[in-house]
Amino acid sequence: MEKCSSCGAANIAGRSCENIFDEFLFLEFSNPEYGKVHFLTVACYMIQHNRYSDEGLIWIEQKLRDYFEKKLTPEIIRIQTYKELNQKTRSWKILRTKDHPLQFIATWSKTITGVASNYINAESYCELVTQWAMATLLDMQPLIKFTSKNL
Repeated sequence: MEKCSSCGAANIAGRSCENIFDEFLFLEFSNPEYGKVHFLTVACYMIQHNRYSDEGLIWIEQKLRDYFEKKLTPEIIRIQTYKELNQKTRSWKILRTKDHPLQFIATWSKTITGVASNYINAESYCELVTQWAMATLLDMQPLIKFTSKNL
């Protein structure tokens, strides 16, 4: 069985993580009941697939904490993000470039394939994406510690 080189998840039914992510984006943009967790879907996929720069990784970890611990809504996070990125884009980039590979590989207890394999409707989808996000936040702590020391 083929595995994702970034997150380690086994491909399901010939679908890669990227294929599943594209399917999820379609669901979330076409149906607001699925779209409730769009912030979490994008954050988890990007974290687990090494898409954030080191600075971006620390930034998104804080946004996930704000979501779960401070109960900030995705709308408030989106407004904060717009303001923060407009102020910071001159000094750092949110996305990882190919010439700056990730130096620490995390182990993920939940991945996008688990959501894809188990959801049956919008309610279960949102619940599974939320569980994925909580697990990602916990699982990424060694990565955050390593990254913070090396900035």
